[in-house]
Amino acid sequence: MTMAAAQHITSLLNGAIGVIKTVIPMEFEMGKPQSEIKFEYKDPQQAGVIIGLEKEINGSLLFIASKTFFGECGNQMYGMPFEGEMLDSFIGELGNILAGNIATQLANADITVDITTPRVVNEVSIADAAKLLLLPLKFDTEELTIVFAIY
Repeated sequence: MTMAAAQHITSLLNGAIGVIKTVIPMEFEMGKPQSEIKFEYKDPQQAGVIIGLEKEINGSLLFIASKTFFGECGNQMYGMPFEGEMLDSFIGELGNILAGNIATQLANADITVDITTPRVVNEVSIADAAKLLLLPLKFDTEELTIVFAIY
């Protein structure tokens, strides 16, 4: 991995942590980032939102948590519970907010990144990334995992 790629990954991680602290009004503990070769997830009790990254960093961000966690985020952020289609819509919008703010953090570090439209997913398989990092964040009894895939 080149020095620029390593700096981009560091900027991406730091940006994501800062954005989570700002956007989600809940306390969390950060776990240790884990480097993986491939990643698969399929769990009907969980949901994920994936957003592509383009330009200086090519890859994707994936935010995975239980539907209960996403519902609690919505409740904490907007003072109302989200269920069903509204919950799915909120999950996509939360992913969009997080990715947009991460892109802004990167722009402040002189790294240009465009984001794609978020997709809410119930299963994902990533096996072709040049670099794959998982960052677990523990919120009380729930966990949010951020997957960074760099191509």
